[in-house]
Amino acid sequence: MFLDAARQKFPQASLILLLTAVCAVAESSGADVPPLCQEGYIEPLRRFADAFQSARPTLSMIAATLLLLYSGLSLGRAALRRYLYPAHTLVGIPLAGILVMGFGLTEWYLSSAVVLTLVCMTLKRLYDCFIVEQPVALIFPAMTALGCTPLLHAPMTALVVLLIPLLLLCRVPLRSSLAAVVGAVLPTFVVSYAVWAGGGDFSSTGCDLWHAMLADSDCDMRSYVTVPRLILFGSALFTLTCSMLLYRADKFAVGVAARKTWSFSIGIVVLLFALFALLPSVTPLSVSVAAVVSSTLMPMMYVRMEHYLSTFIFWTMAAAALWSFCI
Repeated sequence: MFLDAARQKFPQASLILLLTAVCAVAESSGADVPPLCQEGYIEPLRRFADAFQSARPTLSMIAATLLLLYSGLSLGRAALRRYLYPAHTLVGIPLAGILVMGFGLTEWYLSSAVVLTLVCMTLKRLYDCFIVEQPVALIFPAMTALGCTPLLHAPMTALVVLLIPLLLLCRVPLRSSLAAVVGAVLPTFVVSYAVWAGGGDFSSTGCDLWHAMLADSDCDMRSYVTVPRLILFGSALFTLTCSMLLYRADKFAVGVAARKTWSFSIGIVVLLFALFALLPSVTPLSVSVAAVVSSTLMPMMYVRMEHYLSTFIFWTMAAAALWSFCI
């Protein structure tokens, strides 16, 4: 039972998620942190998170670990509540932690954990939007949470901009689409207004985020790509591809609302991979965001294929993530 990935119990899945969250934060805390320069920040909210991390590193490690734990549990629970799989499985909970530990966070782990939490909160609420006729009360806070992510991580600007057309393709009502647009731009508008009230240029925040999204990343991606991360990426991509193909082969195995959620989830996964493959500002956090979103679809393979193969792939990903943590 312990080795069978698809039949994990909640205590086991939660324990793996907790251990991987601790390892992810510990690995990032051991990285070389550049000096904190308040004037060199593009993302306004990240400035406060990084300042708190510099002043309270121990408390920041605890907070980041709890945020990652909450993100994995809430996203896994949301996928189960929406019946995305034809059978009950909790494998998505530890998968999220394994992928985050393997692909890593930035050296400013507190702001990275907040970004992942906001993305999970967005997905959880957007999943609920497909079961109600007028999802304005759900889609507005979801897009507001997503709109906060560029203020912490500039490459997320592209996702905020392109998610609105994706929602329209998923036939979200016009009223809800307008609420999504307002929610997405609201955080940047509030910050821009605060800058303008202080005597600055109102459009400076939005322009800075846009230019930062198109600028080259300060992360050395060549040193980031290692053998264990290649193994983890290959295993995760294989699992994700198999899950999508298995869903397309028998999509009527899940309900109508679940099929809408699957179409939206596949769209956002493809969008994330395309954006972070093309954007020059990609960072390890960008890869982790795409991996966490993908973890909601991967369990389909674990409930539809032979458990010998799926369990082998699961523990291969866990071993690759542990290897990446140890080197």
